[in-house]
Amino acid sequence: MPIAHPLDHARRIYDAATPILRINGVGGPRWCRNDAKPAKRTGPWLPAQYDVLNRPVWERNAPSIYFVAGDDHLIRYTGISRNTVSHRWRECPAIDAETNALRPKRELHHSQCWRHVEREFEMGDAKQFEIRCITAVHLMPVLLDIGPPLSGFAPLQDDPEGVVCAVERWLCNNRSASLVPWNSAMTKASRAA
Repeated sequence: MPIAHPLDHARRIYDAATPILRINGVGGPRWCRNDAKPAKRTGPWLPAQYDVLNRPVWERNAPSIYFVAGDDHLIRYTGISRNTVSHRWRECPAIDAETNALRPKRELHHSQCWRHVEREFEMGDAKQFEIRCITAVHLMPVLLDIGPPLSGFAPLQDDPEGVVCAVERWLCNNRSASLVPWNSAMTKASRAA
């Protein structure tokens, strides 16, 4: 029996996850996060045109792992949330980058992913991105169904945060051009630096 590639395992988890956001494009006047102290994540950024696909799941308070995939089905990023994914993929209070005036609506942002999102849309490589998440409770049956090596996380089933952390770490350890290329923390690339 052929051994499955990590990308196949990641795809099975992604397919079991719930779609929560779809980014359809970026563009328009740049904005900045309304942060007390400016930092790298402050911006300026391009605003997104996006749809909220499942707000209750996006805002569910449970340890979760989430994924960003393009319309080409490439899983570009994975991350975890110990509480709600809306704390990681957030709608931020925003100010206009030129005038510093408060914008009437919040802007979607993710501090690690946004520069990648902008770059792919600007280069014409992306038509849309979909963000999906799955809680630890729903993740464990998928891992058991996949089998080794991911079913080896079964002893963590009473530790929801441990499960999502272990799967994120495993995915990052198996990072490649076709699996979570936007991730840099906890990857072989970050350890080589």
